[in-house]
Amino acid sequence: MRQVLMTTNDFSDRVLLRGFEGGAIYTAERAGRFYVIEDEGTMADLLSDDDLTDLAGELITVWEFDTPAARAAYIQDRGFNKSGGES
Repeated sequence: MRQVLMTTNDFSDRVLLRGFEGGAIYTAERAGRFYVIEDEGTMADLLSDDDLTDLAGELITVWEFDTPAARAAYIQDRGFNKSGGES
């Protein structure tokens, strides 16, 4: 698993895994790689412009995995696969 510098816009085919207050978790696949996108961007509507500047790049985190099994393990470990589970 490694963090990569991409945004949700880089994944037009992303699939919503789970929504939560303030954001959502998506999965995506591209070129034999498997991704989890943690998007807390909905929270941005509540922040001031100064706060947004300070948080630039921190509201969306993209994790890349070599295998679907590694991605599935991460999803399970974080509880993203559970309805109402903690994120």
